[in-house]
Amino acid sequence: MFSLRTNKSIHSEWTVLIFFLTFAKRWFGKKDKITLANLGKAGIRTVCYNFMPVIDWIRTDLQHPWEDGTSSLYFDRIRFAYFDLKILERENAEADYSPEELDKVAELDKVITESEKAELVDTIIVKTQGFVNGNIKEGDKEPVTLFKRLLALYKGIDREALRENMRYFLSAIMPVCEEYGVNMCVHPDDPPFQVLGLPRIVTDEADIAWILSAVDNPHNGLTFCAGSLSAGEQNDTRELARKFARRTHFVHLRSTKAIPGGNFIESSHLEGRGHLIDLIRIFEKENPGLPMRVDHGRMMLGDEDKGYNAGYSFHGRMLALAQVEGMLAVVDDELYGKSV
Repeated sequence: MFSLRTNKSIHSEWTVLIFFLTFAKRWFGKKDKITLANLGKAGIRTVCYNFMPVIDWIRTDLQHPWEDGTSSLYFDRIRFAYFDLKILERENAEADYSPEELDKVAELDKVITESEKAELVDTIIVKTQGFVNGNIKEGDKEPVTLFKRLLALYKGIDREALRENMRYFLSAIMPVCEEYGVNMCVHPDDPPFQVLGLPRIVTDEADIAWILSAVDNPHNGLTFCAGSLSAGEQNDTRELARKFARRTHFVHLRSTKAIPGGNFIESSHLEGRGHLIDLIRIFEKENPGLPMRVDHGRMMLGDEDKGYNAGYSFHGRMLALAQVEGMLAVVDDELYGKSV
């Protein structure tokens, strides 16, 4: 992709590739190593990937309204628990929720409409799977059944087993990365906590530290997604940036606002728990020249009916770009006495 921070001239240069495909259960073979080698030969120096089994990101509402008439992606823990318990009917799911949460799910069950249930299925299953890897797409019959089959592939795989898969994967590709100058950078889990009985291994400081030490090679690094990390109340993005700046190869600039009860909403890039201007200051000081991208944006000014992928509206992203460009200019002025 074209990076906001590494390409300042009018001549675009592609330096970063984002893999939405998770490697969490793939056998990494010769063809995959050839692909990495070819990317390096083509000048791609940074490859962003995730290690999230089955589901790449989770929200319960793709257009949650703000008072100003715009809307953002939103996660409601009780509605998600309803999906898990009442629609998916996952075995032993009750153990993942508190008694208070189970009571709220029971109350919701009394008033939720069939239309709302269908919207949850579309939002949590169809939109994510269609956007990420096409396992489930618009128009598929019985998406819940299809989704259950995907979850079943990971039955018996816990955090430790998934960690060993990751260690194997990284160990296998590091020689190729070293030869062709490719940096691999794992994207944090979104949201950064356990869901649907699936193992999640990129959620917080301890997880990131394990990944970087399990295969201690400078080409094994982190995609610092401020939005994903800030959605976890256990995470302070500024402290994480200070700790892992040197092993960060790519930055996603977006932010979230935490709401009591385990909910969160994607906030303005100028607000929320992402603390984006502080992150830019840290990364520009500790790892200058790091590729950064503006990530996500609100729905606004007619974006709603254009069929954009969730989070990737036109006007909302342009607003976010302007906000981030302003923050970059401020930091450049602080560090170098001039703006870009």
